[in-house]
Amino acid sequence: MGLERWYRDAFGGTGKIFKKIFKTIATASIIVTLSVATSRAGDVSAQPADGLSVTNSTTNVLAQTPGGAAGAPPAAGAPPAAEAGWLSGLHISGYGSQTFGMWQNPTTLRAWTRSRNNLAVARTLLQIDENYTLNENNHFFMREWFVYEPPYSFNSAGNPFEAAETRVAGPTRATSANPFCFDNPDCRATAPHGISLGHYLNGVYNNYQVRDAWWENKTGPLNTFIGNQIVVWGQSLAFRVGDVINPQDTCWSFGFANLEQSRDAQWMVHPILNLPQLGPLTSNFVELVVQPGFQPRWWPEQQDGGFYQIFKGKETKAGRVAPCLPAAYRGPSARFDVQLGTQPIFGANWISSPIGPYASFGAQLPGPCITNGPCAPTPPGNIMVEPFASREFLLCSPFSGLTAPGWNPFKPYLKRFPGGFHCNLGLTRHEGAFSPAGDGALVDFGIWHIPGMQPHYWNEGVRFHTLYGATEWTALFYNDNVSGGYSNARKWTFGTNLWTHSYYPLEEAGVTMDRPLPMPSSLAEYFPAVFRGEVLYQNHVLFESMNFHDMNDVRWSDVVKYMLAIDLDQAYAPWLTSTGNLTANLEVFHNIVMDNSKLSYGGTGNSHTLKNDVSVLLNIGTSWWWSDFSPTFTGIFNPKGRTLALFPSIVLNPPWTKKYFLKLQAIEIMGGDKTTGLGAFKGQSYLIAQFQYNFNLL
Repeated sequence: MGLERWYRDAFGGTGKIFKKIFKTIATASIIVTLSVATSRAGDVSAQPADGLSVTNSTTNVLAQTPGGAAGAPPAAGAPPAAEAGWLSGLHISGYGSQTFGMWQNPTTLRAWTRSRNNLAVARTLLQIDENYTLNENNHFFMREWFVYEPPYSFNSAGNPFEAAETRVAGPTRATSANPFCFDNPDCRATAPHGISLGHYLNGVYNNYQVRDAWWENKTGPLNTFIGNQIVVWGQSLAFRVGDVINPQDTCWSFGFANLEQSRDAQWMVHPILNLPQLGPLTSNFVELVVQPGFQPRWWPEQQDGGFYQIFKGKETKAGRVAPCLPAAYRGPSARFDVQLGTQPIFGANWISSPIGPYASFGAQLPGPCITNGPCAPTPPGNIMVEPFASREFLLCSPFSGLTAPGWNPFKPYLKRFPGGFHCNLGLTRHEGAFSPAGDGALVDFGIWHIPGMQPHYWNEGVRFHTLYGATEWTALFYNDNVSGGYSNARKWTFGTNLWTHSYYPLEEAGVTMDRPLPMPSSLAEYFPAVFRGEVLYQNHVLFESMNFHDMNDVRWSDVVKYMLAIDLDQAYAPWLTSTGNLTANLEVFHNIVMDNSKLSYGGTGNSHTLKNDVSVLLNIGTSWWWSDFSPTFTGIFNPKGRTLALFPSIVLNPPWTKKYFLKLQAIEIMGGDKTTGLGAFKGQSYLIAQFQYNFNLL
């Protein structure tokens, strides 16, 4: 749930009709597959019960406060506040957590970093929630995050090839042995910052912000939420199907795989209108979300030199889109990144030699000359350019002449241009974008293009909820102008080093349902099972093309994805535990590319898109000694490469309190395909210990 490119999903032939209704217009990703959690904190829409948590806070084992779930007003029957007056409706709670993680085998991280340090994570997180009930019709909620992570050798040892000091000035001095000016000090320019990107990556995870902040007003049958919100419309615990509203912050990627915590809150107007009973339809309501283009984000640790340089000057809109694709940085990779391609495909990649091994930048390449001193050794792998940028190298001199013999599909077209087209590869946008793809780079994207704040660029969605008999149904439509926050629209300005990276509109419609499984009461007493399902149809999804004739690198297809699940909730299992219950979840996820083509690519950007991509989740949890010992086993299986991700964990609570606990967990990634699905995280298995303390201040 592709990674570098992510899976883009959209909606079908009725798009023109919907555009007339809504005027204008999400994606799913492998990271989302790993995001196994549905905590309710701060969420203002109906959703399934607290579910799974791969890493970070374990909200479903926390003791409930008088205010109930975070973001909800104090529960009926709660004891009155000690102080009367205007502060009587204020409730402040939260938690502090400390997470430590150690790589199980740092030598397997050579695709990302030169560091062999075992430390994977040392994360300190403080979350504070304020619930304020002014009166029976007005309620306020706000959540703050304070996150600190220390400098990591993983980042500091980032591949110096991508350091600011090694920005290539121009390709004219390249040779067949060094097509990117390796070992050639004359083909190097010093960038104004003069600092390795690892320096910036060490601060990119620090986060001090107001995460959610909204006001709820009740007027008769109408509830209106206004502010920065998280709205979940999906049913799945592990896969984003109907969960289309909030983009995901994947800066922590696999190492930060808590779905609720990875959602980016969005500024919106969110009314919910309760409707009367309509014949056999009960519990009816309709909700609307309107997300303006104004989505400010201020995060100095990322904006001042890190990944956010791609949004420089657009902080008022940057909150509309995901900041990381898929990790905090690529080339050098930040922690928890995905694999880079190493197997070339004819017509899609540019390679410098017919004989491998091959390396697509990143830590797989050694560092070139970064000073006037001796140069780094010869690369261990021959250079390979991934498909989206390969046209520039296959056509433009001197790279076209350096392509491996018999490998350039444009060779018949280049007979009149020995050595390739004369391209202007020294252009710059002068936008102040500091990155390996910034100003003056060989592949210069500059500042990314986020749709504007005019009303026709806004996002809108509507959902209808009802209860028919024992079955709960919802139907939704979402008009999305930022392609779920993830862009794959990379276009080349022919004959130059300039590229554009933008977001495209898509439309989505879906249905969700859940109901108890029909069975005899004698069996249901011991097997309280519930069936869940959801389906989403998405129109005109953008895929990148491997066809060398497609100079704009674009293909389109409709996409259907669905999820089917069976839940076993708090089943009586005396054969297992006399002081707890048994909970289990089984989910099957299927992503279907309707107009699939072997000429489109997905995964990590260097493999063919799968027409049918299936994943299966199994989660089993129980407890002993009245929840003092709460073990959980979670696994996700993907048939592609027989990839298996396992997340066994146990939560240890002291018998005298539920205010604090210790969670121990292992994350194991196994499989035979490192370019698609969960296999892209191979090598990043690690062990986690997390201590969390929950508090009520007022």
